[in-house]
Amino acid sequence: MALLLDGFAHHVVDTGEVEIGYSVGSGNGPAMLLLHGNSSRRDSFLNVAGLLSESYKVFAMDTRGHGFSSHTPGQYTTPNMVRDVVFVLRNVIKEPAIVWGHSMGGGIAAAALSENPELGLALVLEDSGVRSFGTRHPASPPLGQRKSGTLSIFAQQLKAMDAGLSLEEMTTKIEEMQPGQPGYYAAWKAEVLIQLDNELLRMAVEATEVGGRDPREILDKIEVPVLFMQADPDAGGLNTDEYLAEIIPDRDNFTVTKIVGAGHNINRAHTDLMLPVVLPWLAGL
Repeated sequence: MALLLDGFAHHVVDTGEVEIGYSVGSGNGPAMLLLHGNSSRRDSFLNVAGLLSESYKVFAMDTRGHGFSSHTPGQYTTPNMVRDVVFVLRNVIKEPAIVWGHSMGGGIAAAALSENPELGLALVLEDSGVRSFGTRHPASPPLGQRKSGTLSIFAQQLKAMDAGLSLEEMTTKIEEMQPGQPGYYAAWKAEVLIQLDNELLRMAVEATEVGGRDPREILDKIEVPVLFMQADPDAGGLNTDEYLAEIIPDRDNFTVTKIVGAGHNINRAHTDLMLPVVLPWLAGL
């Protein structure tokens, strides 16, 4: 299956320690870098990438171990992933950018701009895990222990990956696990999981600690405008109100908006609820 990014050109860059796959849209305007979440790929932003390209020069990359980027077993730490993003910002984009990260991608984006403020114009955090990669809030159980009738989707996906299913078998399994998705989704997600290094998903399910800084410390150092789009915890959102109150600085450059009714993957599954929030905020920059 080809990447689901119409009008984008696809490339690979060698950072000296890992090959990073990335795509570039045809638009002009300020640079924007899109960072996907764990167990995903750069074209997870397919519902918004084309629209954003009308106003921005959009870049999207696969983080190490995902998609068309190379695997680095034992090296999936927050500092390593931040270093990859900083390399792309400095050597591929070559200008300050708006960085938009979903879930894990948001945590990496926040850490990157916290340490390298000159690289950012603004930061969009989409139900992001601004925490040490692989860790969780003390009040939140490991993903593998969360149940809503069945084990979490991550835990189910990991079980399917460990079974060594073929692309066709994985597609069928995804259809069973996540019914009601768009027609493209099962085959796309099956390919994404087969490309993925199992270690990344296992780290998330088992909440393995692999380094990183305190989330409040990270966010305290960010001075660019920040929009935190919080998914609804009652609909599967990652972050509770209490957790965000602990980590989000009380400063004018931070805007937190809860998108009621939206689950964790806001840009793909709840695009209609997200756009009225993010587009005016971006325009206001």
